[in-house]
Amino acid sequence: MKQRNALLTTNAVVSVVLVAALLVAINYLGSQHHVRWDLTATREHSLSPQTIKVLRTLPGPIDVVAFPDPDSAAEYRRMLSTYQYYSKDFQYRIVDPVRTPEEFQRYKLTSIGQIVLQRGKASYTVDSDTEEQLTNGILHLLETTKKVLYELQGEGEPGIDDFSRGGVGTARQALVNKGFDVKPLPLVQTNQVPDDAAALLIIGPTKDLQAHERDAIEHYYQNGGKLFMTVDPQTPAGVRAWLGSALHVDAPGGLVIDPLARLFQQSPAVPIITQYPPSDITQNFTLATAFPLSTPLEPQPKAAGVMITPVVRSSDASYVKVNLESRDVRFEPGVDRKGPAILAAQVTPAPVPAPAKPAAGKAPAAPTPVPPKGSAVIFGTTGFIQNSAIAFAGNQDLFVSAVAWLTQSGNLVSIAPRTSPFDAFIIGGSQGRLLFLGSVIVIPLALLAVGASVSYWRRRL
Repeated sequence: MKQRNALLTTNAVVSVVLVAALLVAINYLGSQHHVRWDLTATREHSLSPQTIKVLRTLPGPIDVVAFPDPDSAAEYRRMLSTYQYYSKDFQYRIVDPVRTPEEFQRYKLTSIGQIVLQRGKASYTVDSDTEEQLTNGILHLLETTKKVLYELQGEGEPGIDDFSRGGVGTARQALVNKGFDVKPLPLVQTNQVPDDAAALLIIGPTKDLQAHERDAIEHYYQNGGKLFMTVDPQTPAGVRAWLGSALHVDAPGGLVIDPLARLFQQSPAVPIITQYPPSDITQNFTLATAFPLSTPLEPQPKAAGVMITPVVRSSDASYVKVNLESRDVRFEPGVDRKGPAILAAQVTPAPVPAPAKPAAGKAPAAPTPVPPKGSAVIFGTTGFIQNSAIAFAGNQDLFVSAVAWLTQSGNLVSIAPRTSPFDAFIIGGSQGRLLFLGSVIVIPLALLAVGASVSYWRRRL
């Protein structure tokens, strides 16, 4: 009897140990090789094939630090954990910027919700947890060389390290956070744009460009260089004339006035833009922007060799105040020009048509001028990126988007956001009657019949 009890006890202990070991093994395998299923119609909880390919080919670890507000922390964690699911080299942590402001300041971030991507000593900052921004941020981070931006200095431009109201230090810091290296360029001394320039920034010159400066910029642009330029109502006439001859965008002068700006508690001299014409820069861009003290831009209608696309346009209620000395901002018929006015434009090379063969017996046509190979973005205001205005809604995002468009290497991906479709459940008349009969009459009567039956049989027992 004792041997039998001991055998049963041993069998029980061994069974418990085996079951426990099996559960531990299953739990370990599940943690190491877990599988997800996304059953949503649009697969909104899955990553795109482009992102999965990037994650599975990471050459090394990427450390991610996210600074969401408390209400968005769960959504950030869901997105980042999905990235981590496809690559163990993608490691993340979430930091509360309110409880640990010192870490937020250490990364020199400008707004809550930004995410810092790090690979070795290189870093890149994205503004949200959308898949498109995260994946493109990883692609930027994986680039072997840092893109260098040069800002023209020497003709009265604001300093790139100036953080006063009229400076552009905040704009420069936004570019640095995006992985760019921003350097000053005294072109009056160097006489040429460096070969490693990803783009040349010409921000609000207050003096005329010298002849050798114009020649150096045109040579850079003609050979594929990228230009970002801002002009203002007070920009010298020589600079505005050069803008028209070199980039085929005229700046005739004047100040854009928009009475609708009062709806946003802004001066009429600060047009507020909420809708944008179709362009590469403003694709999927929905943030409002402010353009203080803007001057209109007028693309030349028959510009040879280039395509000019409006990027920002003022409202239909706006107009151009021609007399800058007048203190009366009201529209003067016969003097001022009615809007809308173009406030920003992008210039790209036009496709070159194949030369036509000359007819027999006729001399060949004269060779056409070689079109420029570069691209440019021109804004009719410097104020929108000055420290006093760049924090307004989408100003910084639009500026960074314009520079990113100019300097993109072609390996960035476009990933449309995926949301659950709204599938309305509409009940017809006959379906409604059946639903009413079933839920209000049939089911209650059935329950009443079951209760009566149970009560009857209990009484008979």
